[in-house]
Amino acid sequence: MKNKDNESKTADHQAKQKTNEKFDRIELTKQQVDTLISERGLVFIDPLSDFGFKRLLGTERCKEFTLHLLNVFIGDDIGIITDITFISSELVGLLPGKKKVRLDIRCKTQSNDHVIIEMQRERQVYFVSRLRVYSGHSTVSDVKIGDALYSTVPKVYSLCFMEKEMPEFRGRDRYFWRVYQKDDDNEIFSKENVLYFVELCKFAAQLETLDLSDERNQWLYMLTHIDEVSEEDLCKMNPIFRRFYKECLISNLTDMEKKIYVRNVLEYDDVKESLMCEREYGRELGREEGREEGREEGRVEERRLLAYNMLVKGFDPALVAELSGLTEDEVLALVQQ
Repeated sequence: MKNKDNESKTADHQAKQKTNEKFDRIELTKQQVDTLISERGLVFIDPLSDFGFKRLLGTERCKEFTLHLLNVFIGDDIGIITDITFISSELVGLLPGKKKVRLDIRCKTQSNDHVIIEMQRERQVYFVSRLRVYSGHSTVSDVKIGDALYSTVPKVYSLCFMEKEMPEFRGRDRYFWRVYQKDDDNEIFSKENVLYFVELCKFAAQLETLDLSDERNQWLYMLTHIDEVSEEDLCKMNPIFRRFYKECLISNLTDMEKKIYVRNVLEYDDVKESLMCEREYGRELGREEGREEGREEGRVEERRLLAYNMLVKGFDPALVAELSGLTEDEVLALVQQ
């Protein structure tokens, strides 16, 4: 049995390695990167991009911004955060063969509380369930053998920025949501695992009446409209945002960082195009079949076709799995067909 398990692990590893080699990204030259930046008129890093979000809010260089952001959005529940330590955003399975998950940003506060910060640009199937997995992994990571009283179990706070509307909050105008555990009398039972959701699309709908004296609004304006921020805007904001504004300039990036960022931008453009095409395909398939069963098949086929097209274009299988809603095993199976 042990030999079979080892053989299975070796085969899985070889399959993933083969896939990564097959879909390795084309390397961009410095001249190509500079040309693309110039042609697209890129002046600022997009804070909502995968690269931008992690660089601007997930690095020691930019820790002051992360501290301020957390105090503004979750400080009412967690208390004033004076310091954070960035910790691994990769959570391995608790047992051999169990799923490994990757977070955008993960850190500890001075009180050993865990904070997860996620940026979600596209709708993700079962996103709330994913957050439960993230929170559970973080909860057990500090529990030590022999700690019978569970005194070291950390509190976990998940702050999620959602570019699209969440089905759970559809039809309601507010854009910032706290989700607590409550009892039958609607009283808060626990604040030890709190979910925070920021629906950026609903924030954008309120720009005309935006109150820039509110620091939460200041953050969302900087994250979503960095290329439209004026000197007049900055004068109305907390001084930290002037430093954030300067940090967002692409001119601050090294040649290697520019290359990574441009690749990230190009990938996201391809993903958006693929998503629009495949969603239309899925809707058309659902209309033709005219039955719930047909609509479900359309949605499944839509995800598979989307994943296949992204793989053909050279996307990393792990990213394909995250964006399509398929498992990594299902994505790898598409490669072998």
